[in-house]
Amino acid sequence: MNRLLYFLSLILVVSVSVSCEKILEFEPEGSNIEEDEALSTKAGVEALLNSGYEALAGYMGGSFQAFGDLMADDLVKPASNNDLDEVYRHNVLFFNSTVGNTYAAPYASVFRANRVLDVVDGFDFSEIESNRIKGECLFLRAFAHFEVVKLFAHTYGYSPNNDHPGIVIKSSTERQLLPRSSVNEVYMFIIQDLKDAANLLPPSNGIYATSDAAKALLAKVYFQMGDYANAAQVAGEVINSGSYSLGASVDRYLSNNVAPEVMFWLDSYLDVNGGTAFFASGNFTGNYRYSQSNLNPVLKPTRVFYDAYAGDTTDKRLDFFEIINAGEPDEILVCRKFDRDYFNVPLLHLTDLKLLRAEALAELGQDLATAIDDVNDIRERAYGSPGKNLGAGVSAAAIIEAARYERRIEMFGEGDRFDQLKRRGALENENIEVRGDVWNCNGMILQFPISENTELFEMNPTGGCN
Repeated sequence: MNRLLYFLSLILVVSVSVSCEKILEFEPEGSNIEEDEALSTKAGVEALLNSGYEALAGYMGGSFQAFGDLMADDLVKPASNNDLDEVYRHNVLFFNSTVGNTYAAPYASVFRANRVLDVVDGFDFSEIESNRIKGECLFLRAFAHFEVVKLFAHTYGYSPNNDHPGIVIKSSTERQLLPRSSVNEVYMFIIQDLKDAANLLPPSNGIYATSDAAKALLAKVYFQMGDYANAAQVAGEVINSGSYSLGASVDRYLSNNVAPEVMFWLDSYLDVNGGTAFFASGNFTGNYRYSQSNLNPVLKPTRVFYDAYAGDTTDKRLDFFEIINAGEPDEILVCRKFDRDYFNVPLLHLTDLKLLRAEALAELGQDLATAIDDVNDIRERAYGSPGKNLGAGVSAAAIIEAARYERRIEMFGEGDRFDQLKRRGALENENIEVRGDVWNCNGMILQFPISENTELFEMNPTGGCN
C-alpha cells in the first residue's frame, strides 16, 4: 500500500506541538495509543516519517510561498486578510496568528524527522531501507530549516561574516530552550544534512525524497549563498542526469499527474471510491482562485508585473493571468495558475535549476554556452519557437538579465521572487527596494510568534521598516 495512504488510514490526529507528551495520537476505536506503542513496529516508524511530509505540506502547500510573495513586489495589497496585510506592509506583529500557526509546521516536521532518527536503528530494517529512511529525515529537516531561515532571518550576506541571528537549529528531540544560531551556522547545518541525504537516498522513491531532490535543494541553498560555483555544479548533476525534461507545457501544477520536469512535489489526490482525499494545494487555490463565489481573490498580481510580459502575446505563460471586467471600474487582474480543485505542488523542478545554473554560470563568467542553452530551453517552451532565443556569444550580463526575466514569470506564486531580491541586494550590491522599503530593513523578515520569547531567544526587531 502507498505509504501516505497507509499513514492517513492509520493516523487520525497528529500532534503539532513538540512539547506535548504524546508525539502521535491515534484513535482506533476511540482509544489513544502512546508514543511507545506507536513506535513499537516498523510500520509505526514509517507512519511517523510520513507525518513529517504532512507537516511539510502544512507550510509549503502555499503558506510560506504566500508570505514570500507578499513581501516582494508582484502582488497587490491582499484582500480581506489583516494577518497577510501585516506581511505585505513589512510589519508583522508578535500576535499574527496566521504566521504563528504556520511557523509551527516546519518544526513539527523537524521534530518528527528527528524522532525517527532516534529510533530507526532499533528496528530490523535492511541497510537499504535504513539509509532511505535516514535520508528522508535529513531532507525534511534541511528543507524546514532552509525555508524558515529565509523568512525569519536576514538573508545570507546581510552581515560580513553572516554572524547575524538566524533561527534555532533543531538537531535532536531533546526538549530545551535554545538561542538562535547564526545564519552561517544554519546554512552549514543545512548543507551537511543535504549532502548526507543525497548519499543515503535512492534515485527513485515514489512521491518521497530522492537523491536528486536533495541535490536540487542543495543547489538552491548554494545559490542563495552566492556560492555560484557549487550551485552550478550541483544543479548540473541533476540536469545532466537525463531523468527530467521540460516537456511542451508551461503548466507544472497538475492533478493526478506529475510534470516530467519535477523531481520533488507534494502529492494531492482524491479517491472517490475509497473516500479518502489529501489536498496539499489548498492554500494556493484558496488564495488565488477567481470564481463566481470568490470575485475578489485574496492574492492578485500587480499590473506592473503583468505589463512587463503582456506585450508579447505569443508567451504561453500569459494564459496564467486574466483581466476581469477590463476597462470597468471593478477591473481586476487575477492569476489562473492555480485554478484546479486540487493539484500536486511542485517544490523542486527543472525550470528552477536551469535558470539557476544559467545565472550562476554567467555570474562566474564560465561556460556561457551552457548558460545560453539553459535560458533558451525555457524560452522555446514558453514561446513555442526559437524566435526569442539568446544569440550565441551574448554577454554574461545579458544572460543574467534574461534568466531573471524568465524566472520572475515562471515562478510567480512560488515564493521565489523575495529570495532573489534579497540575494541580489546582499550579494550583488544592487539597490533593491520593495514599495519603498530597502531589502535589509527590519520589516523584511517575519516576526516570531510570542511563544518563542524566552530569556535565551532573541526576537526580531519591531516597528517594520520605519
